[in-house]
Amino acid sequence: MGDMALKLNLGCGQKYLSGYVNCDVLPHVKADRYFDLNRFPYPFAADSADEVWMDNVLEHLDDVVAVMGELHRILRPGGRARLLVPYAKSDWAYQDPTHKHFFTEASMNYFCDGWDYSYYVPFRFRLIAARLYADRNNLRQRLRCLIPFRPVLRYFLFNLYDGIYFELEKLAAAPAAASSSVPFNR
Repeated sequence: MGDMALKLNLGCGQKYLSGYVNCDVLPHVKADRYFDLNRFPYPFAADSADEVWMDNVLEHLDDVVAVMGELHRILRPGGRARLLVPYAKSDWAYQDPTHKHFFTEASMNYFCDGWDYSYYVPFRFRLIAARLYADRNNLRQRLRCLIPFRPVLRYFLFNLYDGIYFELEKLAAAPAAASSSVPFNR
């Protein structure tokens, strides 16, 4: 792999990050590489990336399971996927008509070792973080952050949080039972 760590900013849009290979599909945004995140494989070697950053991208893509499999393929063992997505219980998740998927703090469990249904996918991550966050950009958002018992109230009320930060670490190999080819169908 060389001395430089490969860090990818997939779906960079207007958020060009220094120190990352910034990738997008749109030719009019500043990026280092241009390709469609809905087409596989991505133009990176297996086990080559130390980090993948996706800031409000995953909810726009066609197949979350396939994308997570591709992230697993390109991350080196121990590499990290850092994902920001809108929280399913927020206006932010529903107001954008281009959102195709919705996420809660448990959505990435599907890809993690030890979860009851992780046998549906032949790869594993270790969940490092699944953290809800609330924006504080305007007065309404700042006041909302003062509401007591938000971690409990989120089960009953919408719009207490705006997004979720996930951090996942690639595990080297899936358990033997998951290595058989099981199609994703229910």
